[in-house]
Amino acid sequence: MNEETQSIVQLIRSDMIGFAVSGKVGKSKLQPRIAQVLSSSGYDVDREDMSGFFPAGLPAWRDKTTGAIVATTARRRIDLVIRKHGSVVCLIETESDLNDLREHGVSGRSDHYDVFSMARSAAGAWFDSYKSLERMAAAAWYATGRREDALADLRSELPEDHNPAGFGLILVTGSSRALDRRILSPRLKSLGANLVSVTAR
Repeated sequence: MNEETQSIVQLIRSDMIGFAVSGKVGKSKLQPRIAQVLSSSGYDVDREDMSGFFPAGLPAWRDKTTGAIVATTARRRIDLVIRKHGSVVCLIETESDLNDLREHGVSGRSDHYDVFSMARSAAGAWFDSYKSLERMAAAAWYATGRREDALADLRSELPEDHNPAGFGLILVTGSSRALDRRILSPRLKSLGANLVSVTAR
């Protein structure tokens, strides 16, 4: 994690001290609060990726039931795209919780958020992941000019392979379980990404 990302993580963690998690807080409370604290600290915060950092029509994950790459018909928007001096330094996604994560199978909830990554581990297995994390992973990949087929063919555990430009990637959640953190750990490490949980159970 570079110094810029460390600073952003610390700003978020400090601001979340005493934050009360109740109900669905991801989009309604966490996203605007993080946007405000980073804007106040001098960052340019693009909410909902209005500038189109993640272009339209590019896939980001695999269906966890079939393993097939899920087509993107429109545009997947990153919650917060953070710039400094005009350059993107960090991508941030917010979730209320990570309760859809399963080690085996899927949650069964309609439009569940647990997915497989497009890329694979060095052993050739897809990473268990979450839609929000894979949105950032795919956006970071495509931003370097790399293509969809190269992402699908990637086999590695190294952040310099999965996140070649070294963008800060931060997933902020209102709460997480020990199970969630264990399931996501391999994917987070492969991206050099950070998980910030307001409440860790």
